[in-house]
Amino acid sequence: MSKYSLVLIHRGDTYHDDFYEITSRIKLIAPDIRIVLRSYEDAGPLPDVVWSKPTLIVSFHTRYRLVPKRGRIYCALAVEKQVQAELFQKAGVLTPKTALFSFGKRLAEVYWGELVVLKPVHVNSRGLGVHLVRTARLHKLTRQDFPSTHPIHRDRYLVQSFIDTGECPHHYRALTMFGQTLSLRRNTRLARRPTLSADDGTLFNAVIASNADALPWETSTELICDPDINAFAKRMHGALPGIPVLGCDILREIHSGKLYALESNAGGNTWAFSSPAGKSARATLGQRGMIDQFGAWDIAARVLVERTHEAAL
Repeated sequence: MSKYSLVLIHRGDTYHDDFYEITSRIKLIAPDIRIVLRSYEDAGPLPDVVWSKPTLIVSFHTRYRLVPKRGRIYCALAVEKQVQAELFQKAGVLTPKTALFSFGKRLAEVYWGELVVLKPVHVNSRGLGVHLVRTARLHKLTRQDFPSTHPIHRDRYLVQSFIDTGECPHHYRALTMFGQTLSLRRNTRLARRPTLSADDGTLFNAVIASNADALPWETSTELICDPDINAFAKRMHGALPGIPVLGCDILREIHSGKLYALESNAGGNTWAFSSPAGKSARATLGQRGMIDQFGAWDIAARVLVERTHEAAL
C-alpha cells in the first residue's frame, strides 16, 4: 500500500520514454510510492487518492497546468546569471566575479584581474556576442564599437573576471538531479584562441566561448569521469536547492586547477538525453552512451525516492 505520492511533470512527448524508464525503476525499489507521470501541458485533475498521502511534485518545466491540493513542489526556474553568481558566492562556491556592465564602467584591475569577459545576460547556446577585454580598457568602450546587429544593442550585458581554461577554450557540463550527476561531458573548441599578450583588437575579436558557432571539426565533446567535478557540481546544485535538474557549466583554471561555477542553466531545457538542445551531443556521444555513463536512470530513481521520503508533505 502506498504511503507517499510522487508527481513527475516532464516537458513533453520527447521526454516521456525517459521518465517512464525512471518511474519503472522507482516502482521496483520503492513500492510505497504512488507515481503520477504527466506532461506540463496536461490540465486534468488527479484522483483524490493521490492527494490523500504526503505528496512531492517535481516539475522539469518552469510552468505546468496541474493545480496541487497539497505537497512540496520542486520546479525548474530561470535564474539570471548575476543572481546565480550571488547565490554561488553566498553558498561558498567559487565563481567568476560578476557585475552588470554599463558604458563608461571602470573596474579595478587589482581586484578583477588584467582581463574580463563581456557577455549578454541572456547568453545564447552559440556563444555569440562574447568578448575578451583588458580591464583597463573597459571604460573606453562605446556603443559605436559594436555593429548595429550586435546583441549589446538589445540585451543587458555582464562583465565577468576571465578564467583561463587554456589556449583551446573548454568547459564541463554536469547534468545534475538534486545534486547527483546523471551525465558529465567536456566541450572543447579545438581552434586556439590568441595569446593573452595579443593586442586589444585581436583579443576583443577572438572567439573565447567553447560553445561558439563552429564547424563540427572545430569542436569536440566527450564523456568524462571526474569525481572532483561531480562533487563541485553537487555544491553548485546546493546553491539552488529548489530546482530539480541543473545543467551545471564549470570551468577549470589551467594554472591553478581551481574549479569555477560559470552558470547553472536552471530553466529546465537541459535534459540532453532527449531535449532539442541536446541533439548535437546525442549525435556525437550516442544517447545510450550518455544514459549508461553513470547509470542515469538508476541514479534518478534513487534520488527521487530519497527526496520523496524526505520532503513529501
